[in-house]
Amino acid sequence: MAESQVVTEEPAASQLPPLVEISSTSGPDAVVSSTDVKDSQSNTADASSMGVVEMEQSPEGSPNVNTVSSQDQDQCVQPPQVDTSFPEEFAKFWQVVMDNTQDFTGWTYLLQYVEQENHILAARKAFDEFFRHYPYCYGYWKKYADFEKRHGNIKEAEEVYQRGLQSIPLSVDLWIHYINFMKDSYDNSHPETVSRIRCAFEHGVLAAGTDFRSDRVWEMYINWETEQLNLKAVTGIYTRLLGIPTQQYSHHFQRFKEHIQNNLPKACVTVEEFLRLRRELAAANDHMNSGDSSADDIPPGTEDIKDPAKLVTEIENMRHRIIEIHQEIFNHNEHEVSKRWRFEEGIKRPYFHVKPLEKAQLKNWNEYLDFEIENGTNERVVVLFERCLIACALYEEFWIKYAKYLESHSIEGVRHVYSRACVIHLQKKPLVHLLWSAFEEQQGNINEARRILKSFEESVPGLPMVRLRRVSLERRLGNLEDAVLLLQDAIKISKSPNESTFYAVKLARLLFKVQKNLLDARKVLLEAIEKNPESTKLYLNLLELEYSGDLRQNEENILICFDKAVHSTLSIEKRLIFCQRKVEFLEDFGSDVHKLTNAYDEHQRLLKELDSLKRKPENGLEEHCDKKACTDDEAALSSGQMSADMQASQAAYNYNSWYQYNYQTPWNYGQYYQPTST
Repeated sequence: MAESQVVTEEPAASQLPPLVEISSTSGPDAVVSSTDVKDSQSNTADASSMGVVEMEQSPEGSPNVNTVSSQDQDQCVQPPQVDTSFPEEFAKFWQVVMDNTQDFTGWTYLLQYVEQENHILAARKAFDEFFRHYPYCYGYWKKYADFEKRHGNIKEAEEVYQRGLQSIPLSVDLWIHYINFMKDSYDNSHPETVSRIRCAFEHGVLAAGTDFRSDRVWEMYINWETEQLNLKAVTGIYTRLLGIPTQQYSHHFQRFKEHIQNNLPKACVTVEEFLRLRRELAAANDHMNSGDSSADDIPPGTEDIKDPAKLVTEIENMRHRIIEIHQEIFNHNEHEVSKRWRFEEGIKRPYFHVKPLEKAQLKNWNEYLDFEIENGTNERVVVLFERCLIACALYEEFWIKYAKYLESHSIEGVRHVYSRACVIHLQKKPLVHLLWSAFEEQQGNINEARRILKSFEESVPGLPMVRLRRVSLERRLGNLEDAVLLLQDAIKISKSPNESTFYAVKLARLLFKVQKNLLDARKVLLEAIEKNPESTKLYLNLLELEYSGDLRQNEENILICFDKAVHSTLSIEKRLIFCQRKVEFLEDFGSDVHKLTNAYDEHQRLLKELDSLKRKPENGLEEHCDKKACTDDEAALSSGQMSADMQASQAAYNYNSWYQYNYQTPWNYGQYYQPTST
């Protein structure tokens, strides 16, 4: 297996990405202590981890989920005022991105402009606002830091790097740029500077060292410690690195063997390890020499053996034993690499970009995550998810998958993932917001669940799925009055008759099925019919309502409902079907034969009217202008789905077509979050 083809990742528990702590000072005073590094190792697993829904469908004419108007953008983004002292063209570029914060090209033009103008305040304003929406663009973090450095703002430049590393701790390039910045900006001979650089390296390999392409930061760390003549630290770094699958894992092992062969063991390993190896080799030598003890020849401590021949033998044996120990680590690592080879090979774009990923890469990420979840450790799964979310930050299915995985590991981790997704990367995606709200409701955080839904609806108004989730939340809590008010408000602010009809049906069903209030439910549907008399759905739901009671006592109301439909402005075909159902009802349940005969006569009259309309086109006359293409409702009626006794009304009303919503999701969240019956 060629090492350039080997692709995988093996994070250790202490190697999850920590967040770099931003100091308010710079220079020698801003020192990250070794204690901080140890603390970050112990707390990283929790910090990294922090890092189901029934889909309600919408009526016709409701806004598309992925379409956001500029008015909606204004409600979501509150742009800061532009300083009049800024460059002349700044306001023009600024307004473009404020009108549409998802215009990535507009952002690049703005950032190019402020760099060209070399205006520090304008640059800070532009970069800070840009990173609120695109924190994973590591190249722009470096541009920002370089801009501050060019203006002599070393402290501010370092803080920019640290903010960037908090946002994207897995960025090997950003860690390398940050460490080079520290080496260039501070006195490398100062002990505190050396300590700070070492701590930065430690944070870097803890955060990004498990990435398959993290070889450069490891090699940089090894070379720097070699320059410091800290050979023991170099050995320790190699010991950690050889257990992590990286692209150049074989090359690292070759360099490690050269490191051991070119230096004395006493200089390469700790005192404890050296003494352990000396005792181990002495015991092995005694065994080979049939029990002749050579312990007396071993000097105390780490002193060299006085006999030159024995000294050379000990050194060579120690080197061989050290390499042998690490060979076992290397062999295990190579096996782990081979299992993940094909997945890593399929990752063509590991960095963030607003352009869509190819389907093959999305499939590869999904399969890789499934494999790691099944076979890997929790730490490795978390790191792989974090890697995935850099490249797939704009795909909500991966955020949802991450949150679902963390539910069995860290509640705070789930909350943190949802927060990152909804607040930063997926501000306009409804599904992930609905799931976040459902999660908070499951945890008993009712106010937070309400806030999430309300905030999203204010940001992207007009989505029935969000309003219905708010209604169902209040209904589950027993706040039926609030649920009714939400639906009444939805009817009031509806922008189309179809939308108003949709909410009216929902409100009537809530009033009747949950509150057992037949009178109010009937009133809602009758008022809706007055506003939209051509809606077949309203008549069908009114019939369902009336059929739900005692048929003999409620006969008059049922007949009134039929008459409303028959004498409405519906097409002749629809009115004929309602009239036919009226005849069937009176035949089965009617108490007055006169009403039956009258209904039959009316049915015959409509048949003749329909027949005459059909004959006109045959005679060359213009086709009746009221004839329309058969809709889902007509198909439901003409196919006989509205049964005579109306008990199978749910199927008859063809609700599936009514609730159709153009929001595709490949996730079967019903298995996690069962739909509530209303």
